[in-house]
Amino acid sequence: MTGRRALVTGASSGIGADIARELAALGVDLVLTARRRDALEAVAATCKGVKIEIVTADLGQPDAARALWDTAIANGPIDILINNAGFGYFRRFDEVGWARDAELIQLNMTSLVALARGFVDARKGHTTPAHMVNIASTAAFQSVPNMALYAASKAFVRNFSEALHDEHRGTPLSVTCICPGGTETAFHAASGGGDYSWIANRSTKSPEFVARATIQAMLDGERTVVPGLLNQLSSFGVRFLTRRLASRVASQVLGKPRFALPAR
Repeated sequence: MTGRRALVTGASSGIGADIARELAALGVDLVLTARRRDALEAVAATCKGVKIEIVTADLGQPDAARALWDTAIANGPIDILINNAGFGYFRRFDEVGWARDAELIQLNMTSLVALARGFVDARKGHTTPAHMVNIASTAAFQSVPNMALYAASKAFVRNFSEALHDEHRGTPLSVTCICPGGTETAFHAASGGGDYSWIANRSTKSPEFVARATIQAMLDGERTVVPGLLNQLSSFGVRFLTRRLASRVASQVLGKPRFALPAR
């Protein structure tokens, strides 16, 4: 992997930051992007022995993904695309304004697809291995009340990624979808959190654990991976429930909104 270049979105903290560190340990040069330059610089300082470029971008805004892609490839091709950036909120749909929903749709889906388009188009005709990783969620396996739009966006990411994986089977390009459950990141505070059940708390993993599972799945060319045994069991088990019951179970597991919803 030495000398390969990776673009990692949402790299300023959490899963994205730890994926960046895992890639750096493999000798992969990095293009790190998020909204906060100071946080990106802090992550870059922990990624030793590789070339690092920092690009500040707000992928929740229209056309930001295209501009980011053009900047990322200016100094060479991208061999690994990690679509990690995303956010959600833990509230009833009718309690949140359209501006936040529009940003969620743009970030979680539209910008992800725009970067995937740039990456796939750029890899046409290449014979060297390339990897795309899209971060979805265990929320992709059922509807989730109080996270209606977030869960729907992650279902989109999962279906989109799996279709791309199948389209490129047998080619140098692999596409992997990662579906983490609860992870110890700032996501919960940013989303307004919840009064989570013991199952949700017990299944929560560290971002380092998710990042290691992500890189291993990428290298193995996996289609879809759910990190963590309890998360795997819950994602597999919903297929034996009616969709209505699976939605009710998700409500019980996640509880009710707990914290004030911070501004974006």
